[in-house]
Amino acid sequence: MLKRMLDRTTAALGRADLFRRTPLAPIIVDHPIVAIDVGSRGGFEADLDPLAWAVDAVGFEPNPEELERLQRETARTRQPWRSIRHVPAALSGTGGTRKLHVPVAPESASLLEHDARVGTWFGKPAMFTVERVIDVDTMTLDDALTRFVIPAPHYVKLDIEGAELEVLSSSPRALASTLVLKTEVAFLPMRRGQPLATDVDLFLRGHGFQLVDLVAPVHWRRGSYVAHPQLAAEPVPYSRGQIAHGDFLYFREPDAIPSADVPSVLRAAVLSMAHGFFDYASALLARPEVERTLREHYRLDPTLVVRSASLALGRRAWASAFSEHLRRIVTFLRSAKAIASSGASR
Repeated sequence: MLKRMLDRTTAALGRADLFRRTPLAPIIVDHPIVAIDVGSRGGFEADLDPLAWAVDAVGFEPNPEELERLQRETARTRQPWRSIRHVPAALSGTGGTRKLHVPVAPESASLLEHDARVGTWFGKPAMFTVERVIDVDTMTLDDALTRFVIPAPHYVKLDIEGAELEVLSSSPRALASTLVLKTEVAFLPMRRGQPLATDVDLFLRGHGFQLVDLVAPVHWRRGSYVAHPQLAAEPVPYSRGQIAHGDFLYFREPDAIPSADVPSVLRAAVLSMAHGFFDYASALLARPEVERTLREHYRLDPTLVVRSASLALGRRAWASAFSEHLRRIVTFLRSAKAIASSGASR
């Protein structure tokens, strides 16, 4: 029964274009979003689903086989995006030929050399034991925008195993137009010379961004794959894990977006609402120049625009929380079974 409820809730959460049925829709249509997902082999970033019909999505995938798979999948399945394409680009901060270190778990391949000690400490040798080192042709993000005729992005997501900061610091054109940025960060020195979360944060704060959230933090236990809080038949049955990595979500500092640039203000507001930050959006839409545009051009009250979108996403957030509670119940029941079995064996 729990599984059926979970499946139904998960299906309900999968709907894209949530904002298409709100007064926000005409604003979104008039201000489409150029979104870049660097590291998109798992599918394009779902955070933009609420406004997918107005998103021009560009995924970066340097692996030829994976790129072909993505292109086949895109061609044969209905896509929610205004447009979507995948480009064969490997990014770095320098461009040119770089060494790619490919471990047993190839999804952990990195331009930086892995630190095998970390894999030993946390019992994850497959992620840190390098099987081969290959030469790859790389380019900066700004070079990729030119080569593949990609407009200046409004949204950028980076997940490139430790090279995020070097890519950001070498691409001023892309960074200047970006309003929302999501980047993977590491809290452990998984690779030699890898910038950590604090380094990334200092750089982006210095370029007009503010950190608004830590998304999907991942915690590792020493020598164990068991996730907190599940109890398991381990030498140490239960322990909290140490934070290892996650995603930092950044918005452009409001003061860094000129009020006279109404299209950028509206895009920033729309993107922040897609991520659930309606207070940020409300402050942007309350600017006199922006409010005037909404009332005169769209015949919309800024307060009602934010309220309707907030209610729509709030309902989905409630459903997501309900789904998560169901998952936690399943985990709890499994843990209870493990505890009972452990007690019976003593």
